[in-house]
Amino acid sequence: MIAVTIKDIAQLANVSIATVSRVLNNSKPVRPELREKVMKAVEETSFQPNAIARSLVNKETRIIGVMIPDISNSFYSNLIYGIDSVISEYDYSMFLAISDEAVEKELKYLRLFKEKQIDGVILASIHFLEGHIQHLHEMEVPMVVTGHDLHGYQVPTVNVNNVQAAYDATAYLISQGHRRIACVSGPLWDPPCGLDRMGGYRKAMRTHGLNVPDGFAMEGDFTPKSAYEAVKKIFEENEHENELPTAIFVATDLMAVGVLNYLHDAGIRVPDDVSVMGFDNLEMASLARPMLTTIHNDPYMYGRAAGEKLLKQLRNEPFERLSTVPHDLVIRQSVRAIR
Repeated sequence: MIAVTIKDIAQLANVSIATVSRVLNNSKPVRPELREKVMKAVEETSFQPNAIARSLVNKETRIIGVMIPDISNSFYSNLIYGIDSVISEYDYSMFLAISDEAVEKELKYLRLFKEKQIDGVILASIHFLEGHIQHLHEMEVPMVVTGHDLHGYQVPTVNVNNVQAAYDATAYLISQGHRRIACVSGPLWDPPCGLDRMGGYRKAMRTHGLNVPDGFAMEGDFTPKSAYEAVKKIFEENEHENELPTAIFVATDLMAVGVLNYLHDAGIRVPDDVSVMGFDNLEMASLARPMLTTIHNDPYMYGRAAGEKLLKQLRNEPFERLSTVPHDLVIRQSVRAIR
């Protein structure tokens, strides 16, 4: 089968190549009789425009680059669904990059985004080092960042108020009579899950006149294993002082599963001996036993908000630089009141 080109269509319809491009891309008005001749030639030849050729005419690829750290984490897979639900309505496709939280891979994908001349970028929970910022400046395409707010760079952002949400989670534990509350945060290189959620926990403790004992605030790396080891260390290092925590705030539901696993292995009952509070309200929170009390933070809505903000930039429509996704407390079985 011989491939049909735009030039062939132009010759068959006896019009210019520019006229064919205008008709196929609907980029400029064309007289009705010329449009009819072009469309007749298209029908006769079963012509399908090549995407690369179309992109050269329109100066767009209709591809959105999306980078996430981990596809196995259901938070990010649901965020992807949210983005796709928006961009697919406008005939955009997704170029998905999974960085595995590795700086080298993040930089490689940023370079690849630029080489592929994609139309826009959505970045979720990546490192923002000097090299990243330089690549983002060089790309010169619309972008949205989720989770981070790059202070000083005015990058459009979709976020939850992580400090306030972590404060609310810790304050709820305090309202239930808990005074010795530990925290397992996300990695501190990740501001929302690390610095911000740890900061909200500390702020709540400070506001209510409570101290954070040495060794009660630990850092995980998003995985259940890291949280298992973090809470194991908390209990082993404080056991001799008889000052063990009565509650633990964990910065993600996935890590909270690791905490529940350690407590089960150690013969510590939840919530009878220790209460556990998660964050994100992933499906696993309601599947765990006991079912996890947590902060609802909808990744699907994150994705939709990010997709909508990016499309507004692509269409030159007004948009707010910073959007905040609401959060709320979901009370289940893993927290008990003590008096």
